[in-house]
Amino acid sequence: MYKSIYFLTFLIITITSCRTVKKTTIKKTPKIVADTTKPMLAQIKNVINNSFEYDYLSFKSNCDYKDENTDQSFTMNFRMKKDSIIWISITAVGFEVARVKFDKDSVKILNRIGKKYYIYDYNYVKKMLGTSLNITQIQNLLTANIIFKPENYSTINIENRYRANEGYVENIIEIDKKYKISEQILQHLVEKTQATVVYTNYKKTEDQFFPGETEINVTTPAKNLKIVLRSSNLNYSDIESFPFEISSKYEKGN
Repeated sequence: MYKSIYFLTFLIITITSCRTVKKTTIKKTPKIVADTTKPMLAQIKNVINNSFEYDYLSFKSNCDYKDENTDQSFTMNFRMKKDSIIWISITAVGFEVARVKFDKDSVKILNRIGKKYYIYDYNYVKKMLGTSLNITQIQNLLTANIIFKPENYSTINIENRYRANEGYVENIIEIDKKYKISEQILQHLVEKTQATVVYTNYKKTEDQFFPGETEINVTTPAKNLKIVLRSSNLNYSDIESFPFEISSKYEKGN
């Protein structure tokens, strides 16, 4: 069970969403700005102008996971600082089974059940996801924002869909009438892996929209899986703590 939870942690931080928001003041952050002279499509510019903004963000996600051999549910509590930290506490049957912390340089995991800890650089993330996403891109996926450079997206032969490539990874997005992303496809063109993410039930929070539910279907040569996320308690308040202490009783894992 817990091996699939650890795998799912890396999957979810690339493709997820949440639901209800506590009313508070949002600190505005700069929009994504293209860094080349290549023109940006008007539709993509509208998506950027409607992107989700925050300095700090916390939320709780109830997760249903299913593959050929497993059907399980657990809870993930997220805390994030823009461009800096993603902190996740994973609980099952009322107990914390794992804790994860992403910063700009590393990924750290505590296995509460096995009393082990793991420290990886972003080469490990690249191995797990098939692409070397940085922490900002991971956060953009968590908040249903564009992950690649906006000027790299081009039209395809399907209405309201746009495509961008970075390395061997292709990202196809579908845009709704409010210029929010309704579906994302991430596929590794060499390894033949694909994740299709559908964002639904967008809720208005202050002057922004955020997806209420996310369904993720992943296809790989070795395994297919489905994840449904239903989240709550979205909060923009400043976060003072991202606790991650490693007990001397824990053994370092590989």
